[in-house]
Amino acid sequence: MSSPVIHKAKWVVIDPWTIINDGYIRVESGLIREIGRGSCSGHIIDHGPGALLPVLANAHTHLELCALKDKVKYENGFKSWVEKLIELRNSASPETLKTGAIKGLKELAESGCGVIGEISTLGLTWETISKSSLAGVWFREFLGNASPVDDTCARKDFLVKSIAAHAPHTLAPNRIVELKEITRKSNLPFSIHLAESEDEIEFLQTGKGKWAEFLSERGIDFSGWNLPVESPVKYLEHLGVLDENTMAVHLIHAEEKDFEILLRHNVRVCLCLRSNFNLHNMMPDLAGMLKAGIKPCLGTDSLASADSLSIFDEMTFVSQSFPSIPPAEILAMATVNGANSLGFEDMCGSLTPEKRAAFVYAPVDVSSKSELLESIVHADFKGPFKTILQ
Repeated sequence: MSSPVIHKAKWVVIDPWTIINDGYIRVESGLIREIGRGSCSGHIIDHGPGALLPVLANAHTHLELCALKDKVKYENGFKSWVEKLIELRNSASPETLKTGAIKGLKELAESGCGVIGEISTLGLTWETISKSSLAGVWFREFLGNASPVDDTCARKDFLVKSIAAHAPHTLAPNRIVELKEITRKSNLPFSIHLAESEDEIEFLQTGKGKWAEFLSERGIDFSGWNLPVESPVKYLEHLGVLDENTMAVHLIHAEEKDFEILLRHNVRVCLCLRSNFNLHNMMPDLAGMLKAGIKPCLGTDSLASADSLSIFDEMTFVSQSFPSIPPAEILAMATVNGANSLGFEDMCGSLTPEKRAAFVYAPVDVSSKSELLESIVHADFKGPFKTILQ
C-alpha cells in the first residue's frame, strides 16, 4: 500500500453544489480516502490558491477523426460534410488516423479530461486508449451491414468496451435492436446519434428526401424500415431500445414530447453544442431539457466538427450560448452527469471517499464560491492547470 498524499488548495469542489474553502484531499493507493478542511499533516502537496475539482467527462468524441481537423468545410451543409468526411477518412492510412488519435488523446488529458466516451467506427483506437490513464467507454460503432465480433463487449481496468449504433437513418431497425440486445445482456452503455440533422428528420418522417437518395445511391434498401415515423425518439421507443443504459447524442430536433419519452425511460443524453452549431447552425433546446428534468452531459464530437476536444471550451460555449443556465448546472454536465451517463458514477464525477483519485487543479483567483464557478465554466485561469490521475 502506498503512503498517503494530501493535496491542498484554497478551494476543493467536491461536486458543483458542495465546495470547501481551504480544503484538502487525502489520497492513498489511488483512491480518495478523506476530504477535509483546514490544517492537516503528512506528505502535503499544496497546489496553490486555485481549485481542485473532479476530472471532466467528454462523453462523446471520435478520436479516429482527429487527423481530419480543418480539412472538411462546414459551409456546404451536413450531407456534403458527411460525404467529404467519409472520402477523406477512407483515403487516409490507418497509421495517419492512429497518429491523429494519439495526439487527440494527449489533448484530452491535457485539457482536464479523465473520463471519455470514444466512438470508433474503424476500431483503430482501442489499443491507444487502453494504454492511457483515462477511464470510460470505448464504443465500437456500427452502420450499414457490419456485424459485431465476439469480443465486442468487455472490461479492462478503468475501461469498458461496448457498442454504438450510428443512427436510426443509417441502420435498419432490426439491426439497431440486435446491437442494443448485445449490450443489454452485459448491462453496458449503448450509444446512438439521434435527431441530429434535418436530413434525418425528413427521411424518417417521409421515407424520402436527400438522405433517401444518399442511401439509394449506395445500394441500401430501406423499403422494410417501416417508414414514415412520428419522430426519431418515438421510433427508438417503439423499437424498445430506450433505457437507462442508452445514451442519445445530439437531439437538436427533439421537442417537449420527446423529452417526456427520454425521461420516462431514464435515457442518458449527451450534447455536443459547438459541433451542432458548426455543422447545423442550430443547437438543442437545452433549457427545455433541464426544465423537463433531463440531466445532460457534454461531448465535443470530433476535431472534424469542433475546434478542440476540451470540455472547458465546451462549458464556455454553453455558458455563452445559454447565459440563464447557472454555472453549477453547466459544471454538473461536464462532471457528475458525464460520469453517470457512462456508468462510472462509482469511480468519477465527484470528489468523495473511495472514488478514484482523479482531479484537476484549476488556477483561479477568486474570493467566493459563485466567482469560483463562473471562473471554472469560463476557463478564466491565471496559468496552466494540472490533471492528476491515479
